[in-house]
Amino acid sequence: MNYRREIDGIRALAVIPVILFHAGFSLFSGGYVGVDVFFVISGYLITGIVMTEVARGTFSVADFYERRIRRIFPALFLVVVVCVPVAFWVLLPADLKEFSQSLIAVATFSSNVFFWSQSGYFHGAAELKPLLHTWSLSVEEQFYVFFPLSLLLMWRWGRKWVVTILLALAVTSLALAEWGVLNKPIAAFFLLPTRAWELLLGSLVAFYLADESRQQLSLTQSNVLASTGFIAVAYAVFDFDAKTTFPGLHALVPTLGTALMIISARPETWVGRLLCQPAMVTVGLTSYSAYLWHQPLFSFARHLGLTDSATVPLVALAALSLALGYLSWRYVETPFRRNRVVSRTQIFLVAGCGSLAVLLAGLSGHVLNGFIGRLNPEDRYLASISLGEQGVYVGTRFDALHHVSFSEKDRGIKLLIIGDSYAKDLVNAVYESPLANRMQVSTHRIPAGCGNLFLTRSIESQVTSSYPALCRQDGWYNSPIVQELIRKSDQVWIASAWQAWDAALLPESLDNLKREFGNKFVIFGTKDFGAINIKKLLAIPVPQRYQTQNKIPKDNRLINRQLAHTLDTTHFVNVSDLICGASGDEGDRYPVFTPDGRLLSYDGGHLTVEGARALGSKLVDVPVIKNALSF
Repeated sequence: MNYRREIDGIRALAVIPVILFHAGFSLFSGGYVGVDVFFVISGYLITGIVMTEVARGTFSVADFYERRIRRIFPALFLVVVVCVPVAFWVLLPADLKEFSQSLIAVATFSSNVFFWSQSGYFHGAAELKPLLHTWSLSVEEQFYVFFPLSLLLMWRWGRKWVVTILLALAVTSLALAEWGVLNKPIAAFFLLPTRAWELLLGSLVAFYLADESRQQLSLTQSNVLASTGFIAVAYAVFDFDAKTTFPGLHALVPTLGTALMIISARPETWVGRLLCQPAMVTVGLTSYSAYLWHQPLFSFARHLGLTDSATVPLVALAALSLALGYLSWRYVETPFRRNRVVSRTQIFLVAGCGSLAVLLAGLSGHVLNGFIGRLNPEDRYLASISLGEQGVYVGTRFDALHHVSFSEKDRGIKLLIIGDSYAKDLVNAVYESPLANRMQVSTHRIPAGCGNLFLTRSIESQVTSSYPALCRQDGWYNSPIVQELIRKSDQVWIASAWQAWDAALLPESLDNLKREFGNKFVIFGTKDFGAINIKKLLAIPVPQRYQTQNKIPKDNRLINRQLAHTLDTTHFVNVSDLICGASGDEGDRYPVFTPDGRLLSYDGGHLTVEGARALGSKLVDVPVIKNALSF
């Protein structure tokens, strides 16, 4: 394929929004679509090269993968080699163990699968994961395991059949992506089947441009189409945000925009002239390396607290990403791409040895639990706390009891627990206490932000969930299964991280529930233990560390007081007061640790095993629960 400067310009349009998005600038709330722009460009370029070689009969699998290795591995290994010692210095053992696991994923090009499994509410902030961005490399490499050979096999059927099959696959993948964002949003974001259509769109563009019978566009037509494409990408960058369902139909905006620019942004169009500016081309040429550097820089800076209070460090880190990207491109990427500098044998040796080294480093960190032995014995408990592992504990029992039927043979109290992750804490509190032997438990999930309410009118306009469709999917209280469980229950516990808007509607909801199902409902208040910062706690000497207290957050107090005032107090349980003692003045504080030096909460909101035991031991004496057990 002939080199096109404007393609590098489009790469610049992709990488700059991605970097600024990950820097946290709200203006670029949709900057994540830069990855989708990269996918379309990659599909176009790779297909063009493979198609040309297949048509000429010169395609070689060895040549293809040699080019991929030269393109991907050298700069990637450089970034990983730099990240490993920095991670050892910056990260706590629990985080270092997860980082080590991500090294294994990088070495096996399964990062997208790994981060899919490690993503979600309980697995920590994405911006703190240094190698999170390598998921997109894994998607591409997984795609290119199958694509060249598939194209080679299909070629015998003729170009029209190839295009038809690729189009059908792209439509199928897009349909799966649209279903996925409504039902399995995290999987849809990370996994190849729901991303393949973006790469295939680039492939279809390559076939279109290679068709000599196509009608040539006039300059006016090219200007209109290129401008439309440019505006579409810009619109996505500045208008999309975390609530945009993605990568379903919404992803057509930046991807079709990219396709239009590839097709029509000739150098003589105004968009083409912009894309061909030397600065744009330079950023585009270095975009891969800049992309590799930006996430580790931001992640480690956040772990060190360097970006907590100022915008300047973020701007500096964004600029540093581009500078390091240029240096990596010039002194690492470019030499390794030249056959006369590094031979095929050498590049395959580098790839093999490098992958093995990364794999061994990852296995070491995983097996040795983030090298926790380097810390003093009294620090190892705190340093080993993993958000992901704690999150598994919080959710496992609740999820296993989802819509479980009650048994008439079991004489235990029939208890249905409804709510979000705070309801999951209640399930654990029951099972960490004597209540477990006196109760049958079933659960129903209403995600945080959906409003745990039973109303006669729609509240979708007030829903604060990132994925409102998930609220409809779980059905609030509308499912016949849920209503039947309520009718069969002796008690129904309702718990949520109540916000002001749904707390205000809760009395109305409770009246509706009582009218429909009887007076069997117990409302549990919200809880908040304040910020739990493991590094800051580790900096406090023992035994003073275990005397640490956090101030009761004002919002937590106000919402619980509001609920206590507006609800029947005999059926309202203030969870915060149960665990930590009655709250009074604004100066009141929560203990962070149990008397034996264990955290009550690992993230400020959810309970550890010890926290669940503390709550469970108090639930036994709550009058409304104690009275139910006495029957």
